[in-house]
Amino acid sequence: MPKHDVPPDITFLVCLWMEALVYGFFTAIFAGSLYVNLTLRRNQDFHSRMMFYVSILMFIIATLHVSMNCFRMVEAYVIHRDDPGGPVAWISALAPWHHVFKDTLYATQEMLGDAAAIYRTYVVWGRNWKAVVLPGALLTMSLISGYAVCGLYPSEKSSQTVFDPRLTHWITTFYSISVVQSGMTTSLMAFRIWQTDRRSAAYRTNKEGNLMPIFRILVESASIQFVVEVILLSLYCANFTAQYLLLEMVTPLVGITFGAITIRIALHQSKSFSSSRGPVSHVSEGPVATIGSIPMRPMPISISITKDVEAHGDGNLKDSPATDYSDMYHKRQKGSNSSDEEIATVH
Repeated sequence: MPKHDVPPDITFLVCLWMEALVYGFFTAIFAGSLYVNLTLRRNQDFHSRMMFYVSILMFIIATLHVSMNCFRMVEAYVIHRDDPGGPVAWISALAPWHHVFKDTLYATQEMLGDAAAIYRTYVVWGRNWKAVVLPGALLTMSLISGYAVCGLYPSEKSSQTVFDPRLTHWITTFYSISVVQSGMTTSLMAFRIWQTDRRSAAYRTNKEGNLMPIFRILVESASIQFVVEVILLSLYCANFTAQYLLLEMVTPLVGITFGAITIRIALHQSKSFSSSRGPVSHVSEGPVATIGSIPMRPMPISISITKDVEAHGDGNLKDSPATDYSDMYHKRQKGSNSSDEEIATVH
């Protein structure tokens, strides 16, 4: 153990407290997600419903994970406290079923979050599979390395830890892919949203488009998970037992990142939509278009059509050709919509 590392007995206790704290935040986020999906966005298509079911699955996995850690702590510090090696020896064992199950839940949650991010990237890029070839390949490698570690646990001796040379290669690979995957998918989605906002700049009257707030929310929400995974990788590579403090937090944190993006943007769009409605505006009440699970606010548009009337010497009134601003508007919008349609789709 490195000189400045946290003692294992303290680490295992604190990591449960930290996971429970983050899980509490996740529970609040999940409750908000239920409200958004069941109240604000009732008219959902297949893709929106699928992402909603993913959020439910993430909450179930996080609940099982924190429950297993609670079970392990009670067993270690109460039931098996007088065993040889004490609580630390019991809870550090890699082979028991409860440890294998706990880490399998963690690996599944991590890969589920990566898969959801890849799918969102695929949709944001107009369902262009070329944009997700590399993230898809990384997801395959993540699946192999993550479950390979879980498969090696039962053959580990009781004296071995996660820093066993048989495991370090696979674990380092899994952590590294998680960091790269998180940064890559977030960057791809953010770039596409920024690019579309720039293209539509010539066709809007407001200074800042509707997509730039989405850009900021996406980056801010995803950066939390990214920073935690970078620190986790660094601690593991340095052989610090303190890596457990962050490892146990990741399972609920993946769900927080997934749900926070949806909720923050839904609330932002709902507020913007309410403030933009006026007596001369008309907004269609159809299904809400989204980016990924990101609801897009319909743009209220008011069109006025004027007609010039000329008076002639014979007293007759002759109409000059009407200026069809509606047709002009649709022609201008055609160029903007060609790029917006690629990302204004659900999930």
